[in-house]
Amino acid sequence: MTNPLLSLTEAARRAVSAFLFALAPLAALTPAAPAQAQSVFGNGVVQAEILPGWQAPDGTRTAALVLHMAPGWHTYWRIPGEAGIAPRLDWSRSQNVASVTPVWPRPQIFRQNGLLSIGYEDELILPLQITADRPGRAMALVGALTIGVCRDTCVPVDLTVQAALRGEGAADPRIAGALGEQAVPAERAGLTRATCRLEPGRRGADLTLRATLPRTGRDEHIVMELPGTGYWVSDSRTWREGDDLVAQARVRAPQQGAVSIDRSGLAFTVLSEGRMVAARGCTGG
Repeated sequence: MTNPLLSLTEAARRAVSAFLFALAPLAALTPAAPAQAQSVFGNGVVQAEILPGWQAPDGTRTAALVLHMAPGWHTYWRIPGEAGIAPRLDWSRSQNVASVTPVWPRPQIFRQNGLLSIGYEDELILPLQITADRPGRAMALVGALTIGVCRDTCVPVDLTVQAALRGEGAADPRIAGALGEQAVPAERAGLTRATCRLEPGRRGADLTLRATLPRTGRDEHIVMELPGTGYWVSDSRTWREGDDLVAQARVRAPQQGAVSIDRSGLAFTVLSEGRMVAARGCTGG
């Protein structure tokens, strides 16, 4: 149950409906004025705002969600780790918006009380790639966010954020900086081979990945996923063996069924202090 002290009031939620109603006439217009800074929504622990960003020649828009945490607090990456809370970002109440794709910047790794979590301290600037239903017309971006924030304890927080996006906008160095922290394709980072092995284990299977990859920086850590399968993959134990970065995790199938994976669908991300590297697929080994 969400802590009421950390949620927006019902009055603020009703303001979203009023905002959409007021914006509706804008959807038929193509304003020439650039978008301005948006309002800040939130409470004493975390505040959220939308940076309006800029529009590309093809009509897509690059904006950003910004989360400002109180000193000492952090929030979580899309895969939060053992001790984190996965973020849920719902943009379905937006107007003239066909899709919103977040571009996650490189997170930090936190270790506390023997548990690992992955996220962002003090501030997260999350770029958003937005496609309009009707390019060139105003958009109402409305997000219902459920995020975890943590200091000594971790709590879920509900936030609603909204912004009118119109005009061509302008380049924003804050968004550009966050885009510069997104994952680098593994081939560009020097990955030459990735093999994986699945072995029966307690309550599922043990998955071992071996990636031949130059060092990406200090404190390398691999996060493995099986997207679209419903499989649960634990946080991995990661270590170096010369040119190989090795990771091992536990895998469980839905309803505790037998574990069988498509190696081409395995996704893994290498996190370090220096960069973030993303790859997909492995061969037997």
